Amino acid sequence: MSLTPGIAVPRHLGETARRRLIELGLFDKSRRATSDSEEVFLPVLAEPAAIDIPFRTVQMEFTSDRRRLTAEDLLGRPVSFEVIGDIAILEDPQTEAAAQALQKAHKTIKVVLAAESEVEGEFRTRRFCKLAGEDRTWTVHRENGLALAVDLEKAYFTPRLGTERKRVADQVRPGDMVLDMFAGVGPFALLMARRGGRVVAIDKNPSAIKLLRDNAAKNRLELEILEGDAGLLAGAFAGKARHIVMNLPHSSARFLPAAIAAAAPGGVIHYYAFAPEDDLYRDAKAANAAAQDLGREIEVLYRGVVRSYSPHWFNIVLDLQIAMG
Repeated sequence: MSLTPGIAVPRHLGETARRRLIELGLFDKSRRATSDSEEVFLPVLAEPAAIDIPFRTVQMEFTSDRRRLTAEDLLGRPVSFEVIGDIAILEDPQTEAAAQALQKAHKTIKVVLAAESEVEGEFRTRRFCKLAGEDRTWTVHRENGLALAVDLEKAYFTPRLGTERKRVADQVRPGDMVLDMFAGVGPFALLMARRGGRVVAIDKNPSAIKLLRDNAAKNRLELEILEGDAGLLAGAFAGKARHIVMNLPHSSARFLPAAIAAAAPGGVIHYYAFAPEDDLYRDAKAANAAAQDLGREIEVLYRGVVRSYSPHWFNIVLDLQIAMG
């Protein structure tokens, strides 16, 4: 058995670290984690840049996980994919053999797709081609107790923010006014509404809005849903929002003035961006500058890496609190 990469974390943080690695796409599911009296050893595909948990890197012999037949077993090579509902999206060089292996190894997968484009256009969507299974791009994804109708070609959705969405929603108190500026199909907005927040969800994409309305009804949740430009619509909520979600990582920065103006004193902006490994939290400077231009002050309450995005680039979050003064 050969040595493969892993990380060692304190035993009490083992499950938390495992979930973070899965969200970052770095957990090696083909091998079994192990432990001793003090640490848990987790197999990884690559060393994480940051998981907000103390760890050390190791090289060790991780046992192959043979509890069930995997797509890797069938193909003789690793297969990179993510699952949304009953749809698998292949992320490695695409072959029909890989798609068929996925369906054999994972009986709940009914559709296998390959992305034909990067996230593109005003509505941040992708184009897909079918590799195996049923001819559709819609599914129902279950996350944090919600059932979310998703159409992958009509509205952007990633399952890798599930833990992050729960982290943010857990901060909401009953009656808090919440503004989700780029709501998509509603994974943040609906979870925050379930926590008792008075949620206003905005999106410019008509298809996303339709799915969001369907999801609100399906999950029996009430919230205000607005179709349009968040930079303009947020002005109606000046100084009122206790929580503002800015999950538009390609271009959140240009909406910072609107978000800062909408935040109540003491309110928190949950800001998402893509950033390089060597300057992960560079957008904090832009946030400070935008606040000063509006005569307000902000404090960074929390910063973290949400997931890997591309080599040496990460999806990060900053929780920015507006000063009470």
